[in-house]
Formats: sequence, structure tokens, C-alpha cells
Amino acid sequence: QFYGDTPIAATRAFVEAMGQLGEHCVRQYVAGSGDVIGLLAEEEGNLLQACGLARSNGWWRSVIGTMQGLRVLYSHTGRLVAWSRLVAEVLPDFVDPATDGPVRGREEEWPLVTEYRARIARDARRWGEAERLQIASIRWNRRRAAAVLAKQPQDRDGPENNALRILAGALHDLSQVQREQGSAACLESSREALSLAEAIGDSQLAGICAFTLGQAHESLEGIRDLALAEAWYRRSLELCAKEDRMGRAACLAQLGSVAFERFRKLGPTDPPTESLSHLSNAKRDYLQALETFPAEAVRELATVHAQLGNVYMAAGHVDVALRCYTESIRYSEAMDDCFGAGRTRHNAAVTLARAGRFADARDWARAALRDFEACENAGQEIVDTLKLLERIESGLRVTSPPS
Repeated sequence: QFYGDTPIAATRAFVEAMGQLGEHCVRQYVAGSGDVIGLLAEEEGNLLQACGLARSNGWWRSVIGTMQGLRVLYSHTGRLVAWSRLVAEVLPDFVDPATDGPVRGREEEWPLVTEYRARIARDARRWGEAERLQIASIRWNRRRAAAVLAKQPQDRDGPENNALRILAGALHDLSQVQREQGSAACLESSREALSLAEAIGDSQLAGICAFTLGQAHESLEGIRDLALAEAWYRRSLELCAKEDRMGRAACLAQLGSVAFERFRKLGPTDPPTESLSHLSNAKRDYLQALETFPAEAVRELATVHAQLGNVYMAAGHVDVALRCYTESIRYSEAMDDCFGAGRTRHNAAVTLARAGRFADARDWARAALRDFEACENAGQEIVDTLKLLERIESGLRVTSPPS
């Protein structure tokens, strides 16, 4: 490591090496290699040191390079608080507070910093802010890509294709924000992103866009179509590189989600064998997803354990389901995600109440309420949990023997 009293040339060499490492790890990670997480964890101290030195000396490209590596590390391991803190520290270096646009001379770095801010807002469920920032990023990237789009594919060079790749990524992220808000506009954003990814031959990005289209067709009222959702997830799985454990596991988890939704849509007159088939498929896909996700992918593991708990609960295996919920909560709490922990506890309380286990349901609902009260932007969840507690108390009064 190099410190402040080291000659400037040596310091710069260290900083540039760390910036290049960060950018290299991002490329490898996007291509499906989760092995870079171990390297990034080992180099975290050096990356942070280099980031600070780069800021002190005005080496802005290297600031972004080191942050790219740290973004992958913190996102993959669920360290969202540490990432938010780092972005807040560098924000004044790149963003003009009067205009929210770039600081003069740092226009090249501003779009990525804006993407960071949009994702942080999305994780905090500040949807309006996330959409505003994402649209600003897209507008900027469209201007940069306009001349490239006018060229024939065979006439574009690597940097020009990368400009289209960045635009496609920004459009994909906007589609995620739109979907979270229940807007069918996410389809247009996803399709444009997919078209750009296909135009530059980026199968990995095309697979990500296909995955997002699957999510839209699975979850949004008005366009919900489980057959289409499954088709998009399977296409995404086909496009995933074999070494891309994160991408393949995510597809398997969503295929499990589709199977469980099919189970939930069945009525009392449907054949029991059909119900068992859908539950069996959901369980199989979720278990395969858990086996495929890397051990440090705590956010994804928390989600899949909770979903597997729902499957076991539907099958009547309540105690097994509770163990899954507890494992999900353990992962959520490891990354200080009180909202995720609260949502799992709330779902567990609902299913326990349906099973007539009202005393247990009350304990889980009270814990969920404490989680939501510790979160920002969880007002509706607090209201929903209080209503759930009222229903649980009502159930306890009906089922409790007279004193």
C-alpha cells in the first residue's frame, strides 16, 4: 500500500491499478463469474484506500473504477448500508447540488453515479426519486448513443457498442422501477433494452432483459400471463452462461414462483393431482435455486428461503415452513434489512393464522411490526400488520376456551 508521503507517481500507479481491478471485476461478474467476490473481499481495504487517494488528487476515472468493484462486492453480499454511505461521500465530487447535473468537467462519470443513486433510492422504496434519477440517466445516455444508433452494426467499434450497452442497462433499470410501481410501461423499457442488447450481441444482458419481462408478466395486473412469464424465464436461463450461478439461480427461483402461482390459482374443483404437481415443481425449482446461489448471495438466499417456506406451508408442513422463514430472516438481519425481515415475519403470521395457530401468529406479527417501525417508507406495511393483529386477536377470542 502507498500513503500520503509516497511519491506521487507511485501513489498514482497504486490508484490506477485498483481502479483497473474494480472495472475488471465488474466485467467478470456481469459475465457470470462469481469468483471475483473473494478477490474483491480481499482487496476491499485497498479499494477504499485507493478511492480516497483518487478523490484527494482529482483522479476521477479511478474513483469510479474503485467504486465499481466495491459496488459489486457490497451488492452481492447485501452490505447496502456501507454502499449507501460510500455513494453519499463521493456525491459532491460529481453532482452539482444546484442542478442535480454533473459538476463541470466530470460529465463522463456523472451517469454512473446517478445510476448508483437511483438503485439506492429503489432499495429504499423511494420510487419517485428512483424513477426521476433513472430517466435523467437515460436522457444523458441517449444523447451519447444517438450517433452510434445511426450507424450500421458492422460499422460500430467496441466503445460505441459499449455506449449502447450502457443505455440498455439504464433502460432495464428503469423497467424495474416501473414494475415495482405497477406500471405496464416497464414492458416498453424492457423491450427496448432487449433490442439494444441483441443488436450488440450481448447475450448476458439480453438474458437479464428477458428475466425482467418474465417478472412483468408474472406480477403485473392487466398483463399477467404465467405462460409468457415462464417462457421469458426459460429464455433467460438459456442465455445465461453455464458459469453464471447468480443468473441461473435467479431463473430457477422465478420458475418456482410461477409454479407456486399456478398452484394458488387452482380452485376446489381442480384435481388434487394438479395441485400436488405444481407444489412439487415449485419445491424442486426453489431447492435447485438454493443449491445454485453462491453462499455469499445473502439477499437472494433470504428471498428464496421465504418463498420455499410458503410452499411448505401450503403443503401443510408448518414447522418445516417456519424453519425456512427463520433462515430467511437470519439472512435479512445479516444485511440489516429490517424491511425484508418484517415482510417474512408478516407472511409467516398470515399463514399461521390461516392454519389456526393464532398465538404463534400473534408473536410473528408483533415481531414484524417492530421491524417495519424501524424502516423508512414502511407506513403501509405498518397499517397492514396492525390490521392483521386485529384479525389474529379476533381469532384468539373465538378459539380460546372461556376462563
